This record gives sequence, structure tokens and C-alpha cells, in this order.
Amino acid sequence: MFALGYHLHWSHSEAMGLEVGERRAYVALLAEVLAEQRAEMERARAQARH
Repeated sequence: MFALGYHLHWSHSEAMGLEVGERRAYVALLAEVLAEQRAEMERARAQARH
């Protein structure tokens, strides 16, 4: 719940007000976005080393 609140600027009550399935979907989407951002950063670091 912290990750949703932090990244989407939601309060705890806003995040908890979602249905469980909806929260899970948001968490999964956020995880995908964060993984892609991390991969982009790693690619940029690797490219900067060459």
C-alpha cells in the first residue's frame, strides 16, 4: 500500500478504499512501470560505460 500511496500520491484511505482486485491491478501495473524504468536506467548506465 505504501508504494501505491507514494507513487500515485494517494492517502492510505484512498488506496484501501479500492476493491482488492482493483488494488492488485494497480500494484501489478506499478510493478511493471517500475521494472521498465529500472531497465531503462540500467541500459543507459551500460551505454554510458562504452
